[in-house]
Amino acid sequence: MDILMDARGATPEEKQRGLAAARAVLGRIGITAERAAEGSFTVEGWDDAGFPPDQEPTEEVYVAAEAWWAADNAAIEACCEGWPDEKRYGVNGLGLIHDPETQLADRATALARMRFIVAEEDGQQEFHDNRPFLLALAATAEMADGSKARELVDAVTIAYSSLALAGFEPNEPIEPKRLAVLDAIDALEVGSAPLN
Repeated sequence: MDILMDARGATPEEKQRGLAAARAVLGRIGITAERAAEGSFTVEGWDDAGFPPDQEPTEEVYVAAEAWWAADNAAIEACCEGWPDEKRYGVNGLGLIHDPETQLADRATALARMRFIVAEEDGQQEFHDNRPFLLALAATAEMADGSKARELVDAVTIAYSSLALAGFEPNEPIEPKRLAVLDAIDALEVGSAPLN
């Protein structure tokens, strides 16, 4: 599994600089990104659970988590070198790539794939499809305004959830829900358009 750099307003070169720094840290430590991220998620989950003594992570998990955090810090420092503090607020850091076709889609591809998924949706899902969310993130990845990007992504995600789970409300027509998602995607397309 590979990693991605979630840094609003960063150029592709800055993101690559951040990823190179993270890979260098993980390489020096001798751990895969997936194992390091799993360690971080485990420690954070233990924290979220209130530190139950019988669920404390092992020393090996702590070492993996520390590797992830060190790689993340190195990535942010390298990516954001010379940035003002307010610009750094849009930087989330490293993430794992689970679905490269979705997470790494360019803006035009992400918009087209969201519309295709919406057109094919029958509203009978038992489980939530997170591809529209990930595609919306990909489509807004170049936006410098993180709060505006979140607003656009949230609008698509909420509208899509209503469509995907329409089967739980069989007395309500599905087409208005489909149109609501398409409207949210249209708004995302306009709102995320690059400034020339």
